[in-house]
Amino acid sequence: MSEHVEQLVGILFRTLAEEGHSEAQTALLDTYQYNSETDREALAEDLFAEVVSGLDRHLETEEEVGVLTAAIEQLLDRFATVVEAAPVAILAVDARGRIELWNDGAERIFGWSESEVQQRSYPDVLADSPEEMAAHLTQLREGSQLTGVETLHRHKGGSALDVRIWASPFHERGEGFEGATFVISDITEQKQREQRLAVLNRVLRHNIRNDVGIIQGHLDLLAEGGTEGTEHIQVMDDRLSNIVELSDAARYIERLRDKSESELTTVDLRRVISERADRLQREFADAEIETTVPESASVMAHTLFPYALDNVLDNAVEHNDADAPLVDITVSRSRESARGQTTVSVADNGPGLPEYEREVLTAEKETPLAHSDGLGLWLTRWIVRNSDGTLVVDESALGGTRIVIRLPSETD
Repeated sequence: MSEHVEQLVGILFRTLAEEGHSEAQTALLDTYQYNSETDREALAEDLFAEVVSGLDRHLETEEEVGVLTAAIEQLLDRFATVVEAAPVAILAVDARGRIELWNDGAERIFGWSESEVQQRSYPDVLADSPEEMAAHLTQLREGSQLTGVETLHRHKGGSALDVRIWASPFHERGEGFEGATFVISDITEQKQREQRLAVLNRVLRHNIRNDVGIIQGHLDLLAEGGTEGTEHIQVMDDRLSNIVELSDAARYIERLRDKSESELTTVDLRRVISERADRLQREFADAEIETTVPESASVMAHTLFPYALDNVLDNAVEHNDADAPLVDITVSRSRESARGQTTVSVADNGPGLPEYEREVLTAEKETPLAHSDGLGLWLTRWIVRNSDGTLVVDESALGGTRIVIRLPSETD
C-alpha cells in the first residue's frame, strides 16, 4: 500500500507542476516530508488522507478533482503498461473464480484472447485438473497465498503446459473474499529439458554400459579361442547397432531442443504412411499392413513426426507374436472444434503394450514406474507433444494395442 501511495504522491507532484498549481505543489511536498520519518507502511492511508486534505485547502473543487483524476489515470496507465508488457500471464478472478483480467502474456502463453475468456471459470478454461485448481481457489478464499505452485494447464489447442503459479487473494474493506490475482509462468520447456536429461542419463548409463560389457566379454572369449568366432561377432554387431541407435536418438533429442526447428511444418500423412507401410511390408513379409487414409491428410507437426510414427509402427510389428501379425493404420479428420484435428490410429493384434511402456507414452511426467529400456517411446511422446498433439493408448479391436495420435490439421 505504501509504495502505491508514494507513487501516487509523485505523480500528483508532477501533475500540479504541469498545471501551474505551485502553492498546492509546495504544500504537498511539505506534507510528504513531514510524514517521511514515520512508519509509512502503517500510516499510508493517513498520509493519503492528509495529501487530499492539503489539496482541498489550496484548490477549488473542480481543480482538485481534475488533478486527482489525471494523477490516478497516469498511475493506472503505468500499472496497465507493466501488466501488458510482462512476459508472464497475469490474470484476476472474481469471488466465484471467473476471469476478469487477462493480459497479453496470458494470450501468448495459453492462446485464448481476452474476449474469449472473460467471465469464464478459470479452472474450466485453463486447468488440466479443474478439481485441483478448485482446491487452490479454496486456499485463496481462506486467506492463503500460492507461492510457486507447479501444475498443468491446457493451451487453447489442447496441448499440456507445465506452469508455475503465484497468487494472492484480495478483499474489499470490511468485506470477505472478493477474488484473486494470479501470475503464471510457462515452465514447459524447462520441465521437458529436465525430463530429457534425466531419461538420457538413465538410458545411456544403463544401456551403453550393458552393451559395452557384453562386447568386452565376447572379445575376451574370441581372444581365448574357446568357441567359434561367428556367434560372438554377431552379438557384438547387434550391441554396436544398439549403441548407434542410442546415438541417433540423442541426436533427435538435440533437434527437439533446437529453436530453429520448433515451428510446426506441414506433414503429408498420406505420403508418409504409404512409405512406412511399404517398408514394413518389405521387412516383415509375414505381416499384413492395412491402411485407410483420406485423399487430403496433411497435418501441422514437428519435422521429426515421421520418426515418431516409425517407433509406433515398428513396435506394432516387432513385438507382435501372432502367427499372422496384423497392423491397421487409419487416418480420420474432424472439424468439430474451432481448429480441426486429424487422428492417426495404429492398431495391432499383438500381446499388448506392457503397462510401464504405456506410462512412458501417456504420463504427463516421468515416474519411477515409467522405466522404458530405450528412447524410442520417450521420443515419440516428446515429438507428439512438441507437435501440439495428444496421444492415447488403449486396447484395439484386433486384440492388441491401439495407439491414437491427434494432431492439428493443416488449415485449408
